[in-house]
Amino acid sequence: MALWDAAELLARCKRMAGVPTTTEFPADADWYAWLTEAQAHWYNVFAAQAPWVLMGAPQTLTTADSGATYTFPSSVTPLAVEVYDSQYDLMKNGAFWDRSADYVWEGNKIRFPRAVSKPSTYYARYVSPPGAIDAVPTEPTLVPSHTRLLLVYRATALWATRGGMRDPTPFYEAERRFWLGDMSIGDVGVLGALKMQNPFLGSAAYTSGVGNPWEYDTGAGYVKYTP
Repeated sequence: MALWDAAELLARCKRMAGVPTTTEFPADADWYAWLTEAQAHWYNVFAAQAPWVLMGAPQTLTTADSGATYTFPSSVTPLAVEVYDSQYDLMKNGAFWDRSADYVWEGNKIRFPRAVSKPSTYYARYVSPPGAIDAVPTEPTLVPSHTRLLLVYRATALWATRGGMRDPTPFYEAERRFWLGDMSIGDVGVLGALKMQNPFLGSAAYTSGVGNPWEYDTGAGYVKYTP
């Protein structure tokens, strides 16, 4: 058992719920099912609020129709995505009817506006939906790892909610306080800390002009950086 791994989260759930280490119900498999559900919930929230935390390295998209569409690896449907062209320039998502858009996102693939085929190489950085947490062990993947305490609060609330047998309010309140913090003591919570990881995120909207970090001065003018 290591800090924030599957077994340690299981132990935390039992301790928070105040149940014996070994019980007929809930069994360990039940706790892992609730932890899996909790991780799915929080992946959705992280993908909406701080997607950069869960994104990985660029992956190559593949086409099976001569460039009309490109599919994400393993046909995954990302929770959040950035798509790049062959020069690693960020492409703009848009509507199918919008000729100014670079691509249309369709679940597990992208298509080009107005049914145009564009054979080339495309890449994506994305947030994949999480898998199961179990005793195999299949470990939790939410990061930063200390934020997995959110999974414990949510899983314990789900245990309390089952059949309306207990009051889940204390567990949801602990979850809310850990996520949002308490400004009366200067605690910005997990959400505030994640936002402050990337305080200049909005500057990504400025993609042109002198001083653009994606350009460099050749002495004769600014040239776009190509990796």
